[in-house]
Amino acid sequence: MTLRCLIAGLLCLALGAQDRPLIIKASRMLDVRTGKVEAPAQLWVKDGRIQPGPAPADAEVLDLGNRTLLPGLIDCHTHLLIPSGLGELGYLKRSQGALLLDGVVNARRVLEAGFTTVRDVGASASFGDVALRDAIARGDIPGPRLLVAGPALSITGGHGDLNGFPPHLHGADEHIVDSPDQARRVVREWHKYGVDVIKIHATGGVLSNHDDPGAPSFSPPEFKAIVDEARRRGMDVCAHAHGDAGILEATLAGVRSIEHGSLLSPATAREMKARGTFLVPTLYALESILLPGNPYKVPEGSLAKARALLPLRRAGFKAALDAGIPIAYGTDIGVFDHAQVAADFRYLVSYGMTPLQAIQSATLVAADLLRMGRDIGTLEPGHCADLIAVDGDPLKDVRTFERVPFVMKEGKVIRRAP
Repeated sequence: MTLRCLIAGLLCLALGAQDRPLIIKASRMLDVRTGKVEAPAQLWVKDGRIQPGPAPADAEVLDLGNRTLLPGLIDCHTHLLIPSGLGELGYLKRSQGALLLDGVVNARRVLEAGFTTVRDVGASASFGDVALRDAIARGDIPGPRLLVAGPALSITGGHGDLNGFPPHLHGADEHIVDSPDQARRVVREWHKYGVDVIKIHATGGVLSNHDDPGAPSFSPPEFKAIVDEARRRGMDVCAHAHGDAGILEATLAGVRSIEHGSLLSPATAREMKARGTFLVPTLYALESILLPGNPYKVPEGSLAKARALLPLRRAGFKAALDAGIPIAYGTDIGVFDHAQVAADFRYLVSYGMTPLQAIQSATLVAADLLRMGRDIGTLEPGHCADLIAVDGDPLKDVRTFERVPFVMKEGKVIRRAP
């Protein structure tokens, strides 16, 4: 068992302890492994975990009525400390304290939407995401179980650098890496500050100035130094990458997951499959940038990049599906409003997934990506009592996840609508 799984298990016990056993009933329960629906459904919870066998006679009963039970959802690509709609200048004016408070608010919103575990893959240089994670783990504030990356590593002039602004506005740039030695030092430093995962910008991006989403960023020796040093510290690396060349270089270096993957080719998809590399596609983020009226105040240069990439994304996603790459759910919330964290389900289906595959991406596959499959991702005995209930049949309409009336995390009821 990894340290990450052990910590999750201990938190599940510590935070989810109940005074008495709890039986949860509903009309249906979806087995996310097989796609089979059990009707009627019943499971019981004690000490924050789903228990095997029959429930004791003195157990409390919680009947959720005509709803479908599923595991708590998992989002593998979030930005809880980044408020949407600020634009470039608005974000620069935001203090570190304000960003952390934004994270507190957004963490609760995401949890109440049914996402009981999320990976936050890019926050400010103050490592507020580490503080947020720890406050949630202590039970001080409500929020999903968090894995955090701190500031994403980039190159001079790359996605993540403050391009287009004068030098005196740049401030701290410790996350800028321009050599293998710098890469190793920064990974060690981030590990010292308590991150769970290293995030890198393997190509240019959309929401940045003067860089090309299709172009690789780090050199192969830099890619390798980052991944090797992270592994020595017990951490995985996830790579923001739009262009196929950068996706391939990051894959060959051994990253755990590719984020976005917009221009993925069939040949690179096969390489990802052979190496066990995951894809986190974040489909709605690009769509949201181009919403009518530009509600998120995206600069014109970024709008132009989004218009160029959007028509090409379906081919990249199809290449991933055809190759059998494990695809994990991720949204990029922070680009768009955090309350819309379930929006990607309908895009995954419209891009070619079955509803069951989309559900598995946010449960089984996401738990595997995070190396937490022993604790989360299914409603099997022994797993943390993270579960949701939705109205209707999500195998027929994944939009049911956009209005989740019941949420439980670690055996505690978070949300219960009538």
